[in-house]
Amino acid sequence: MSNKTKFSGINSPNHRISLAKLSTKRKSNPHMLFTSRRLANTNLRKQMEEQKTQRLNFQKLYRKYKAIFEFSGDPIVISEIKSVGPHGRTIIEVNEAAIKHFGYSRSELLLHDTAFLHPDEEVDIVLPWVGQELTRKHHVFFEAKHKRKDGSIVDVEIHATMIAIDDSPISLAVIRDISDRKNFEKKSQDLHLAEQNLRQELENQIQQRTEFYKALVHELKTPLTPIVLNSEVLEDNLEGESKKLANNINIASLELLTRINELYDMAKGEVGILKITRSWIYLDELVNELFGLFSSSLNHKQLNLRIFFSPDLPLIYADPYRLKQVLINLLNNSITFSPPKGQIVLICTARDSEIVMDVIDEGIGISDDDLQKLFKPYVLTKSDGLGLGLSLSKKIVELHNGEIKAESTLGWGSKFSVILPVCSPD
Repeated sequence: MSNKTKFSGINSPNHRISLAKLSTKRKSNPHMLFTSRRLANTNLRKQMEEQKTQRLNFQKLYRKYKAIFEFSGDPIVISEIKSVGPHGRTIIEVNEAAIKHFGYSRSELLLHDTAFLHPDEEVDIVLPWVGQELTRKHHVFFEAKHKRKDGSIVDVEIHATMIAIDDSPISLAVIRDISDRKNFEKKSQDLHLAEQNLRQELENQIQQRTEFYKALVHELKTPLTPIVLNSEVLEDNLEGESKKLANNINIASLELLTRINELYDMAKGEVGILKITRSWIYLDELVNELFGLFSSSLNHKQLNLRIFFSPDLPLIYADPYRLKQVLINLLNNSITFSPPKGQIVLICTARDSEIVMDVIDEGIGISDDDLQKLFKPYVLTKSDGLGLGLSLSKKIVELHNGEIKAESTLGWGSKFSVILPVCSPD
């Protein structure tokens, strides 16, 4: 009964439908399997192509950075960091610039710790600090010395960076030779020190010279002062030939006093302590005050001094005492070197923002050789002796931001021109 029932169950309509479905399902599996395999193959090929592209890109990137590494002008040393101690970094790669820098071959550098590249005094002091800084900050920039294979020592600056490759700490050190810079700095320091020593020596010499001139002027003036005073007293109390002799003594002593003052002023000008005190002055009034100083000399040689002023002369901002000193020197020279019964002309004119004072004489003139060294102090010339007066006049004019010039024809006279700016107190 049960068997019949089972048989009839198998042949029942419902069961036939289930078998049909199963049969249909079984027939569709090969197609689905093919599709699945094709999809898997496609994904595999895509994955392989991506891996190939990545590999090619990696190879390009490797070649690029290898070229940068090899052809870098700066030495590069790659070290494996094992500890922070002085011998804690082992060299695992170097570029060509590093090989050239140290003088060792690649095999002589690889697998050695970096300590052997430094002088002994840096190994226990500098390198431990470098190791600590790399661990703490992952980069360090410092100056050091490298010891080459030939024993020479070079100054370098090193920029080291710590990176991790496969969880292993690596130090990438870029090195730059700064020997030339250090040598230049050393020379600059030596020159600066030499300049300081020279400056101090010059200041000492200037001080000594100033003190010497002060003492010299004092020693010369001390006996000269009573000579001037006594000659004046004698001149007032004597008559005839004696009076004339006393006058000559007085004139000579005053001239000597003037030369002593010029010498002292010249010395002050040389050391830069000659000063001027400016004020607003009328040039015609200043010149007229000088006329009386030369009356005796002019009369003695029967010389004629003619003075001309431009009607539009402005006030000038100058040191009246020093300006008188310049004009006295120029007029004295003209009187000294002019023949008897000659003529001297002083012309004061205004030109733009300048005042021009020309002293013209008919004297013996100045040779071309003497003209070239006329304003140089302590140079003997036939026309002006030591040249202190003209040299001092030049310094005074230059302190006024002016210019002094000389023109002359031997045997026909000379022309001295003083050009001063009409400046304001500002």
